[in-house]
Amino acid sequence: MQADKPNGVPIGRLIVIFGVIGVIGIVFLGARQIISAISFVKIPIVGEWRAASKPWRILFLPDKTVVSSTLPSQSAAAQTWTSAPGTYWVDYAGTLWVKLDTGESYTTTLSAETPNRFDLIDSRTEGVTVFERAPAPTLNPSDALKKPSG
Repeated sequence: MQADKPNGVPIGRLIVIFGVIGVIGIVFLGARQIISAISFVKIPIVGEWRAASKPWRILFLPDKTVVSSTLPSQSAAAQTWTSAPGTYWVDYAGTLWVKLDTGESYTTTLSAETPNRFDLIDSRTEGVTVFERAPAPTLNPSDALKKPSG
C-alpha cells in the first residue's frame, strides 16, 4: 500500500520562503533608515572669505582652486599681500578640505545653520580661524550706466 501523500506545500519550504522574504525586508528597512540619516550638505563656498581676527582672506574659485592671501606680520609701511594657490573640495557630509601648494592643509565642517561662516582648522597645529563670507561689492546703478572713457 502506498502511504498517503500530504496535499499542499510542505512546512519546511514555507519557512524558507518566509525567512528569505523577512531577511530581504529587514535589509531594505535598514538601508532606507541609513540613507535617510545621511544628509547631503550643499552650501555654496565660491567667493571671497575673510578671517575675523587676522589679515587673511581666501578666494574659492568655481574650478575647485583656491587662493589664500595674507599680510606679513611685520608692520611695514608698504604692506603687500602674499598669496598661496591651492585646491579645495567638499565631501558629501559638508567637510571642506583645503590643500595649499605650500603644503599646508585645512579642514572645516560647513553648516546650513551658518552658511556665511566657518571655522577653518589648521591640520598641522589644530589652530582655529573663523572665516566669514565677504560682502558682495555694491554697485551704484549710476556707475553701471556710465560709458567707459576712451
